[in-house]
Amino acid sequence: MSVVALDERARGRDSRAGELGASPWVAVASLTLLAAVLRFARIGHQGFWFDEANTALLVHFSPGKMLGLLPQTESTPPLYYCVAWVWARIFGFGETGLRSLSAVAGLLTVPVAYAAAAKLISRRVGLIAAALVTTSPLLIWYSQEARSYELVVLLGAITLLTFAYALDSPSPRSAAAWAIACALALATHYFALLAVVPEAAWLLAVHRRRRSVEIAVGVIALAGLALIPLAISQQGTGNSNWIAHIPLRIRLEQVTPQFLLGFGAPAGRWLRSIDAVVVIGALALLWWRGGRQERRGAVLAGALAVAGFVVMLVLLAAGVDDLITRNIIVLWLPLALVVSAGLGSTRARRVGTVGAAVLCATGIVAAVGVAANRNLERPDWRPVARAIGPAPAHVERAILIQHYRTLLPLSLYLSHLRFMPRGGAVVDELDVISIRSPQQDACWWGAACNLIPSQIQSSYPIPGFRIAGEERILQFTLLRLRAARPVHLTRQMVSRALVNTELRHDGLILERAG
Repeated sequence: MSVVALDERARGRDSRAGELGASPWVAVASLTLLAAVLRFARIGHQGFWFDEANTALLVHFSPGKMLGLLPQTESTPPLYYCVAWVWARIFGFGETGLRSLSAVAGLLTVPVAYAAAAKLISRRVGLIAAALVTTSPLLIWYSQEARSYELVVLLGAITLLTFAYALDSPSPRSAAAWAIACALALATHYFALLAVVPEAAWLLAVHRRRRSVEIAVGVIALAGLALIPLAISQQGTGNSNWIAHIPLRIRLEQVTPQFLLGFGAPAGRWLRSIDAVVVIGALALLWWRGGRQERRGAVLAGALAVAGFVVMLVLLAAGVDDLITRNIIVLWLPLALVVSAGLGSTRARRVGTVGAAVLCATGIVAAVGVAANRNLERPDWRPVARAIGPAPAHVERAILIQHYRTLLPLSLYLSHLRFMPRGGAVVDELDVISIRSPQQDACWWGAACNLIPSQIQSSYPIPGFRIAGEERILQFTLLRLRAARPVHLTRQMVSRALVNTELRHDGLILERAG
């Protein structure tokens, strides 16, 4: 009998116990609606941060130019950008339109997670898994970001679902469905292989003589090989080298709390403690109260997750040091299935239901708490752009951003930005931007993400300029300097005026009127 063969008598007991009511899909539809609320609420109230700005910039180009720029600008495969290119032309290039792709992927993950857990374990466990997906702060966060992470979560869930069917009955149809899902996941994010490799190994081990499985694994291998030249090219740019600069111990310590509660949740220590108690309790329920099918399904899901993490460690040993939480996000669902199996055990009854409700409640509290606190969200450059305003018609405006050496995302909101040329430029205004937000250790999320704090000076002694005003905007400070008449400003003049920073660390850019 297959590992995932279902015990019909156990199903009958579950049904007679009234665990699902008339139709589990009514509950799944309700959870999907709640997921939509949690993911679409205030989805466009903050501007693009740096990573999202890259997406927003790329999808404005023609398909050929966009794909040509991917090796230099991104560290992920092209599928997400191709989908986003089409999506933006239907739903818009703004924050709401572009992020809605991830939001839709996030809410679609709910029914897929239910179906996968129901196939591998039971419908009761499937409902709990769907509820955990719905209220996961980590998945909600990436459902509101214009990046590929939530799409790969959806495709990873589909690989798990199709894997369950192929494991139970490796027909050409089920094997082909699994192969297609795996290929699409790999084309979305390279680290989808953390899910794909263990599933392929398991299928080959169980159905080693089935030609349909061998062909499916071969197709997936070819799809992965086709991505290697792009991956090597992107690795050579060093765009992801910043990850290795964070001590591995810190990155490993981040995974569990971030899988539980996402990033920076208010009262996070207390909420994590509550979640940890529930998760330990779920494992205890699985051990002492779990039925045969629940234990077998949990062992399978847990083994897939552990094997995926081992694959990540092998890559790490091979010199690919990209281990952070978002790069192993495809492991979240199989781990959630282990917890769901314990909470959804037939003999767990009310205790399991209460535990699931507690996890969902802490997830919602964390997600809402983050959404309500500007200091816990992404850096927002839109109000900075509004405060700067359009450049004067007759000359260019200079902008000095301390400890920030890129045009994005400011260039999305201010047109015609360029770096100051060697010979300088004629301007009558210099706007200095500093960042007050404290840089946390190993911070790659929240308001300090991609930002290094700097301090505004009381004065900038540049000949011809005087202070015209100062304004605080969220975590930014804008100091405006104006000249009575246009001045030929050079990098050397600005450099000599700096005390709290050095120009080599800063971005000196020009804005001209559109």
